[in-house]
Amino acid sequence: MVSGMLLSGKRKESIVKVMEHGSVSSRINRCLIERERRRHMKSLSSQLSALLPPQPTKMSMPELVDQATAYVKELQQNLEKYKQMKVEMKEKRGPGCSKRSRKISPVLNITDLGSHLEVNLITGLNKQFALSDLISILQEEGAEIISAACQYTEDRAIYTILSQAIYPRIGIATSSVHERLKSLIC
Repeated sequence: MVSGMLLSGKRKESIVKVMEHGSVSSRINRCLIERERRRHMKSLSSQLSALLPPQPTKMSMPELVDQATAYVKELQQNLEKYKQMKVEMKEKRGPGCSKRSRKISPVLNITDLGSHLEVNLITGLNKQFALSDLISILQEEGAEIISAACQYTEDRAIYTILSQAIYPRIGIATSSVHERLKSLIC
């Protein structure tokens, strides 16, 4: 519509300015978009570089991508190798030996440290005890519990109890504690 009309000088100048302003605005937008794209690519390349083993020198983008590709292939090969090792280990163990079914005889170790007593018990998961049962026996024998812990590994439970005598002059009857704990675990 504008092109078909005769425009006065002032109006013509303002339309030209608007058109120029539009092209300047789009150029600024393109620059901002490109700057944001470069910033995003730099961030991604930094993240990729952080995932790779440390390198002695800074790498260009193509070198970084090549290094990442080689590293991923190496990790895939390692994964396959470890899977194969796992299969071989399972085959050596045999079909009847699962982690849970393997029986481990309980091992009881009581260390008398003067007025303190340390009890360590290792058992298979096929024979679990409540930590409270062990603590009750110690308390009944005149011990005050300082710390108690129970840890589970793949095929065993490990109980550790550190106690001290409630009455240091009387002490803790270590032999009685040992006999009672032995009867509990057997």
